[in-house]
Amino acid sequence: MPEIKVVDFPKTYMAGMLYHGDNKDNEIPGLWNILMQREAEIARRDTSAPIAFGINIMGPEFEDAHVFDYIAGFPVTDTLVDLPEGMGQFEIPEGKYAVITCPNLASLAKAYDAIYNRWLPESDYQLDLSFGNFCFELYSEEFNPPAGSEKLYIYVPVTKK
Repeated sequence: MPEIKVVDFPKTYMAGMLYHGDNKDNEIPGLWNILMQREAEIARRDTSAPIAFGINIMGPEFEDAHVFDYIAGFPVTDTLVDLPEGMGQFEIPEGKYAVITCPNLASLAKAYDAIYNRWLPESDYQLDLSFGNFCFELYSEEFNPPAGSEKLYIYVPVTKK
């Protein structure tokens, strides 16, 4: 199993393109293409670090129908009042997160399986659902497909058992 470590992550605001569904037709990769075309519409973008986020938000529909929200976006300096059509925002709460390195996009499903189905049950941690059921992907400067790197990180909020 890949290494999973627990780290502190600061409160971070993000905004971007919003998807609501079950991703059966693999709509999420296309959402990132739309984001790149519309990124200038995101007000108060925090460009201090070259990162992007993919936020998975599992609400009440997730348990039965596997329907969830996904926001492909960028950090912003604060909550946005007037979001452009088709966009959403999320406040990542400060806290402890289990982090797994995902070497490429093709291994996303394996990385999620490793952290949720293998590491969590065996660790001293459990999901921290105090801010809702969510997790996020962090795409740093290491994610550079034209240069041959698709390295990204998956963060899952946790608390001690």
